[in-house]
Amino acid sequence: MRSILFGLALLLSTSAMAEPIESQKIITAATGDFNRDGVTDLVMIVETQPSDPMDVHFFLGDKEHNYLKPAGVVREQVFGEWNGYDRPGYENSDTEPELTVLPNGSMKFYLPAMPQGSERTNQTLTIAWREGAFIVAGFTYEHDDALKDNAKSSCDYNVLTGKGKSSKQQPDGKTVRKTVSVDGAVIPFAEWNTGTGFSACGE
Repeated sequence: MRSILFGLALLLSTSAMAEPIESQKIITAATGDFNRDGVTDLVMIVETQPSDPMDVHFFLGDKEHNYLKPAGVVREQVFGEWNGYDRPGYENSDTEPELTVLPNGSMKFYLPAMPQGSERTNQTLTIAWREGAFIVAGFTYEHDDALKDNAKSSCDYNVLTGKGKSSKQQPDGKTVRKTVSVDGAVIPFAEWNTGTGFSACGE
């Protein structure tokens, strides 16, 4: 861990290998072994501007030289609000994105719904390292409308296999469940379009 912290300190300084990152703009960060090579890696969600989509910075541990090597930046793929802005009355911590690293090295990005009328759609993206790139392995959403009864819907879709399950409440309160079955795809995280997930789920 000491070497990882040292590598992070170097990273945050000006470097020819990675763009400078202002530490106060790091919303959340997590470590894990993303490429399963036995070395600790790092991922960070970095704020850009208030209310704008956030960037994701990836770093892979270099076993030979014992430092964190920049492995790409995915621009504006994470939506959410940060509760750390120095603005009076700013209270949006319930829309701050969350990041979790799974035991298998994959990452889950939980993207809570942004305020938009009475509807809320929370999303979760599962990101994995495959053949030298970070790709979208899974897409999940949960939808509800606070002003409507029986308006809940959800879907859990494996992007790689094209398989999954969806559910949607009917006006009478019953829930209709369907099987998601589309062509599997390998989609780089940087090229992900949320519409792809909703379309596969039948929305």
